[in-house]
Amino acid sequence: MTVGHSTAFSWDGDTLIFGHEPGGGTGARCQVTGAPLNAAGTAFQTDEMKSFFFFDVETGEETGKWTLTRAQTAQENCTLHNYNVVPTDKSDILVHGSYQSGIGVLDFSDLANAEEIAYADPAPLNPARTGGDWSSYWYNGRIYESDIRRGLMVWRYSGSEMAGTPHLSHLNPQTQEFTIDD
Repeated sequence: MTVGHSTAFSWDGDTLIFGHEPGGGTGARCQVTGAPLNAAGTAFQTDEMKSFFFFDVETGEETGKWTLTRAQTAQENCTLHNYNVVPTDKSDILVHGSYQSGIGVLDFSDLANAEEIAYADPAPLNPARTGGDWSSYWYNGRIYESDIRRGLMVWRYSGSEMAGTPHLSHLNPQTQEFTIDD
């Protein structure tokens, strides 16, 4: 695995979520697994380049992995990074921004079988330009997406997985200030 870019904790503090940014965010790293990544054919797309990893906080053991199932083109910059976890005691839900693969909502309640429950994957941009969703964060019932080319977009996910989330007076996605006890 390469050097990490982003991490977050589940709201109960038991799971650490790890994402990274191979290619520095400008390279296409979410293609079909096995696709060549350079003209020489010496670098290839791996699942690890387009996956979230879940670790047990106490032991450090990897407890699960989720790999993006929506292959992107060779022209679309894409990494899984800049995300936060929705504060709910019903299930473990992650909201992520991944450049040109758009935004995603991931249920990781079952660490061995995490699944994407919603996404928005826009059409590819001009291949000569980097763009897409730099980050997406949940806050008080909305997903705020910062898109490099299109600006700020606000989404509402109305699935039952997020029903009953608490209203927060503030949230800094990079600093978890409290936990939700089981």
